[in-house]
Amino acid sequence: MTRRIERLERSLKKNKLDVFLITTPSHLRYLCGFTGSNGLAIICGSRRLFLTDFRYKDQVKEEIRAFQPVLADRDLLTTLENLKGLPKVKFRLGFEAKNLTCSAYEKIRQLLPRAELVPTQNLVEDLVAQKEPEEIEKIRRAAQIVDQVFDRILSEIKPGAKESDLAAELEYQMKKSGASGSAFEPIVASGYRSAMPHGRASQKRLKKGEFVTLDFGAVYDGYVSDLTRTVVLGRASQRQRKVYSVVYQAQRKAIDSVQAGQQAKAVDRVAREFIKDKGFGPNFGHGLGHGIGVQVHEAPVLNPRSQDLLKENMVVTIEPGIYISRWGGVRIEDDVLVTDNGPEVLTSCHSELLEL
Repeated sequence: MTRRIERLERSLKKNKLDVFLITTPSHLRYLCGFTGSNGLAIICGSRRLFLTDFRYKDQVKEEIRAFQPVLADRDLLTTLENLKGLPKVKFRLGFEAKNLTCSAYEKIRQLLPRAELVPTQNLVEDLVAQKEPEEIEKIRRAAQIVDQVFDRILSEIKPGAKESDLAAELEYQMKKSGASGSAFEPIVASGYRSAMPHGRASQKRLKKGEFVTLDFGAVYDGYVSDLTRTVVLGRASQRQRKVYSVVYQAQRKAIDSVQAGQQAKAVDRVAREFIKDKGFGPNFGHGLGHGIGVQVHEAPVLNPRSQDLLKENMVVTIEPGIYISRWGGVRIEDDVLVTDNGPEVLTSCHSELLEL
């Protein structure tokens, strides 16, 4: 973690920030090791302070290493007014603009009138995007867990099963396999509901002949995986086979184009143009993928408007889909490590059409 903080401190100096306030929970874990629910970190020159409340007084002794723990009121921001170590004269205080609420901003402005509040974008996110070797191994383990769980859940996908029961089973099996929890609420969508890219599991029962889409991710030691598979319950129709084949080929082509130095939007274009050429362009309405790590959605973003560049040791999802309202849809998603030698697919469970 020390290397991460030192890289951030160089960035702060480059941006002429005297103080930097870190409030995003995933960034607190990434930089400080904190896994609790109430904390904030402050970098002020050579001083690194971590604020939390009484509930975590023992926990911070185990988790916090590179920062000095400070026990404060439960409303941590109120401590800033009298916090030792902050400059006594006017200073520039950077904060994470994407994650600080308006009310928190106003409170800081009132408590620290001598501070010039400077909104920042992507100072930590840019660090998070490129993974260190130990981070990659944790994501790899999270990917192995979802691979195992997908193989186990296949026997539960049968006519009459409820989507909500399958979602609960996915969460149970992930924990049983070593995950600390789910990266997000599992998506289980069958039949016409599989045309909903983020369709939450409902009380609907599965029927023979339907598509069933499963989208789920595991958390392992703070790092996530993200997997989607679509299967057919019974024998696939000719139309189902065609749609699945287009998505499958689009995903394979996009994965093959992943490499360090490639534009994220160029990878998106590979899949999008293929799907468009096959006549399904209007049915692919979301981005091709996103980075994963301590969060299930982080940099880079793979969509037609992205300005991101793929770099070595980023981990991204590649997840094209075709969605046809009132009929159904297909999405196939894998987690891919970006290397100088091309892509390494971390999720390896069966991705060709399965008829159950």
